[in-house]
Amino acid sequence: MDEAFAHLEGNTQGKKSVTSPDGGWGYAVCIGVGFTFMLGFGSSNAFGILFNNFFIEQDGASGLPLVIGIYNGALSISGFLSGIALKKYSFRQVGLVGAGLFVLGDILTIFVERTYQLAFTFGVIRGAGFGVMIPVSFTAFNCYFTKKRTAMMSANQTMSSMASITFPILVTFLLSEYGFRWTLALIMAVDLHLVFAMLVMHPVEWHQIEVQGCQDKGDDNVIEIKSSSNRHESIQKSIIKVIYDNVELDLLKDPRFVSTLIGLGFAFVSDVTYLAMEPMLLFSYGYTKMQVATCVMIGAIADLIARFCLAVFTYFYTVDSKTLFFAGTCVTMLLRIALVTSDNLYFVIGITAVSGLVRCSVQVLFPLVLVTAAPDRFPAALALHILFSGFLMLMADPLIGVIYEATGSYVNCFIAMSFCCLVCVVIWTVEYIVYRKRDS
Repeated sequence: MDEAFAHLEGNTQGKKSVTSPDGGWGYAVCIGVGFTFMLGFGSSNAFGILFNNFFIEQDGASGLPLVIGIYNGALSISGFLSGIALKKYSFRQVGLVGAGLFVLGDILTIFVERTYQLAFTFGVIRGAGFGVMIPVSFTAFNCYFTKKRTAMMSANQTMSSMASITFPILVTFLLSEYGFRWTLALIMAVDLHLVFAMLVMHPVEWHQIEVQGCQDKGDDNVIEIKSSSNRHESIQKSIIKVIYDNVELDLLKDPRFVSTLIGLGFAFVSDVTYLAMEPMLLFSYGYTKMQVATCVMIGAIADLIARFCLAVFTYFYTVDSKTLFFAGTCVTMLLRIALVTSDNLYFVIGITAVSGLVRCSVQVLFPLVLVTAAPDRFPAALALHILFSGFLMLMADPLIGVIYEATGSYVNCFIAMSFCCLVCVVIWTVEYIVYRKRDS
């Protein structure tokens, strides 16, 4: 019952300076985080392959961006609320709620017959479950590791990338062998491992190492155990007050931060929607499921290679994260259009591979771009990014579905994704011109 207040224990001898274990039980936490992202992102990357026939039987591909938009919107909103919940409850308590929602969404998805049902089971429930687990995973990981943080996060990123590579092929095989419903059931069975992944998220206070004579209270690697008036804090706050207390809206007074926020949001809409709709486009070209899975896998392999190269390069050289993100977004804008200009398999493989290489700039660099916009207030900036991106996806993705419904063509959908990239490019270009004149 008092797991959330484990930090109260051991406070009878006065102040104690303790540090993260950087090992020990932290390795179990690292594996749990790895499984969370591997299972959460892996099956999502194979979404288009898994539900292709389902959407064809329903109302074509117009329902796909609707489901994806709801999924990412629910993920973002629940992720924000999860961060608030972690101030009162333990990692495991919050994480198990997320795992339970995720698996419940899997179970209910097995029985869906209509698009609106899928939007609720996969979009709302499953998306909310994953959104709850993301802050739990990041927060627990950062509490358990300081010196080894980069190496361990690289291992987690590798697990996630390997899932992105293998899941499309795995889903294709399962569909051919067991059919749609049994494939969903098998995915649900695999996702049950998320419960165990959340169970290993012990409060870090159970495993911290005492440091004798350490007086530097400003060191980020040292956590001082303190009692908290929080146990008695009222839990009957309204949602509006909770959001008001946890979102630092004064950041929106900074035009540069607003520019960064909008640019990142639109770039994310393009990236997430592309991953979901690319398989549907390739199916419309007449590709087999194995050809589609191979294209998606090649994109994931290229993404993994790019992440490795970026890690090595930035180890030796300093790069401007926002400039690199901007360049990647410009290239991405062109690639979205190029993909719909030809249905030649080798051309599509080439475009997909380059897209995978460039995608690294969006996925890996966005936290660094965000921190440059608000260097001393990153948690607050991240909260605003999560909220803005979530609501933007809720509006933009269904709109892309409406575009497909009205035109019956994927060409206009991918042009819309390019337009999202264009918003980022234009806003950041204007920002650069304005502030270059002011700073000169």
